[in-house]
Amino acid sequence: MTDKGDMSQQLMRLEGLLAAKLGIRGTGLDRGLRKAAPRLPRGLRRDGRVVAEAARLSQHPKLARQIDATRFERAYERLSSHLSGIDVADRRKGLALSVLAGLAFNLLLLGGLIMAFAAWRGWL
Repeated sequence: MTDKGDMSQQLMRLEGLLAAKLGIRGTGLDRGLRKAAPRLPRGLRRDGRVVAEAARLSQHPKLARQIDATRFERAYERLSSHLSGIDVADRRKGLALSVLAGLAFNLLLLGGLIMAFAAWRGWL
């Protein structure tokens, strides 16, 4: 079974990964995982709930015995491996490219509407 020291180190590591890879800082693990949920796959959201529940239960000495250590370990490993695999620079490039693609589409649409209006008015 995972002892309290190992679990707290693992939880701190997850908080650090959330801050470094997704930019979610200083909110605590439970709230941080809720903020990260839209950016995580569905299975990892469930793992996040398992880890958050274990973090909540680990704060109370008697309730800490209710933590399923194997389930926590599996959820922790899946979450940490996913977060470790995120390339922050690639995420930024993807975000910039999606914003530029949207802007380019809107400009093309505006140009087409101006051309259609000019043709309708007989200016072309």
